[in-house]
Amino acid sequence: MSRRRRWPLGLSLIALIGSVALVPIPPQRAASADVAAVPSPPNILIINTDDQRYAETLAVMPHVRSFFGQGGTEFTNAMVTTSLCCPSRTSMFSGRYSHNTGITGNGLTDLVAAFDQDATIQGYLQDGGYNTAIVGKFLNTYPLSRDPLNWNRWATFTGGYNNPSFNVDSTVRSTSGYYAGSMGTYATTFLRDFEAQDAKPWLLYVAPQAPHSGYVPEGKYANAAVPPAVHPPSWNESDVSDKPKQVRWRSLVSTTDYDTRRTQMLRTLMSVDDLVDQITAQMATLGETSDTLAIFTSDNGYMWAEHRIMDKRFPYLESVEVPLLVRWPGHVAAGATSPELVTQVDLLPTLLEAAGISPSLRYPLDGQSIVSATPRSEVLLEYFKSSDSKLAPWASLRGPTWQYTEWYDTATGALVFREYYDLVNDPYQLTNVLNDNVVGNEPDVAALHARLTTARSCVGANCP
Repeated sequence: MSRRRRWPLGLSLIALIGSVALVPIPPQRAASADVAAVPSPPNILIINTDDQRYAETLAVMPHVRSFFGQGGTEFTNAMVTTSLCCPSRTSMFSGRYSHNTGITGNGLTDLVAAFDQDATIQGYLQDGGYNTAIVGKFLNTYPLSRDPLNWNRWATFTGGYNNPSFNVDSTVRSTSGYYAGSMGTYATTFLRDFEAQDAKPWLLYVAPQAPHSGYVPEGKYANAAVPPAVHPPSWNESDVSDKPKQVRWRSLVSTTDYDTRRTQMLRTLMSVDDLVDQITAQMATLGETSDTLAIFTSDNGYMWAEHRIMDKRFPYLESVEVPLLVRWPGHVAAGATSPELVTQVDLLPTLLEAAGISPSLRYPLDGQSIVSATPRSEVLLEYFKSSDSKLAPWASLRGPTWQYTEWYDTATGALVFREYYDLVNDPYQLTNVLNDNVVGNEPDVAALHARLTTARSCVGANCP
């Protein structure tokens, strides 16, 4: 059986297991709003990077691999439901697909302003007795001067690598130097302040700039070596005639562009790794490490010339797959991996269950707890036309060994193209079996279309 090649993590690579070892999995999906109280709710740390693909990037993050990887479980089939910044982040906070939040693209200022911040991780946890803090990016188009809701402490910014301004507890402050240093100072300060209420659990959400475009490495990493480039068979794919027109028109990516972007993105992640080390060291000093459920992930992946694409937004694996490492001593297996299909909409129901909080939900949750729910057989991925791109909308179903995608006309919504990939025999998505001129290898397209059509308007427990 062929397998997708991942960048080797050396001796620190966590051992493969069949599924995440948390608690026994019940025969039916657990309802996230109906969970038993836990004796001592854990602290919760979430680190959410920006545009970090899964393949290759963890190789330059030894502290992440040590703390989260060796200390927890790495999900090898973790995805975002919409591979775009603002839709992905609102889905993560709310546990709902973009078609239910209404935030389907970037630049939707009015919808972002109206986003229900009470029906979020921070809203439910704060109501459940948690101290909450955010450091870094919140939501695209959210004004710096506007305070984010349901956080006891905050130091938010709107992006940038050098000398950014932060909204710190309602006061906009300028900073000097590299952004990650300021973020580390704010994060560790909030942790020390929360220590004064040690009996009260805390949520700390940290959202760095890296490796988003701009690509300004910190001075000490400006010329840092990065691992040798990995060129999978899909890299600058020679024949894209079986792909949709959004791919067919593309010329080959220049080696210079590829090398520059990849190198700079990896160098910016080195500072994120230092930030992780700073935060986790402070947790250890405060004696909070063993009592904390910690998550490392990203808002979307990014393509490095696979199928000639240097972008996110696409349904291909490098665009939708993100790192997801979960650490919770005594509850999550250490030094393990899981092939379970998980997405960012699963974080909210997972955290509610872990915290033993049973809120009156303002909206049904589309995600499911990775702690106790039956593993999925497929997930929904979706992309809507966004004002900052000409890319047409699409929707996709992804199973453990296959992916089916439909592309739609931007103006009419009509179905205009289909893709299907056998991920066992074609892990790099080179051959679209629905457009390969081979008779007899097609899946049951009618059944897939029907399931995808239903999933595109699903709500709550009816979602895949």
